[in-house]
Amino acid sequence: MSESKFYQQLKKSLPYVYFERIENRIGQGTADITAIYNKKEIWIELKFIKLNKINLSPFQISWHLKRFSLGIPTFILVKRGKDSLIKAYEGKKALELAKNGFSVPCFVVREPRTDMKKLLKMFEN
Repeated sequence: MSESKFYQQLKKSLPYVYFERIENRIGQGTADITAIYNKKEIWIELKFIKLNKINLSPFQISWHLKRFSLGIPTFILVKRGKDSLIKAYEGKKALELAKNGFSVPCFVVREPRTDMKKLLKMFEN
């Protein structure tokens, strides 16, 4: 699976959430998608990994930390291929994720074969 297929899975599983994919070739580090649900907007960086390492560029780390400092909700949504486990991390953990990978405690976990609606917790803050 690729990040693109992960995005399609997310859109299909949460049809009541408005997702917009950001194709930004100029601003380095900008998150992949913006999502709106119940009049609340969040930014999400999608990552698909094989094992535990999460590749975040210095620009992506900086982007998430800057928005955290401004009170803007961002998340890094990571799907691990070997077991289809999905973890949602608050953007403020970007640097820790880059260093320590998938083992970092997360905001919400979606186990394989469970309802994707669990990910709506990202909109509750």
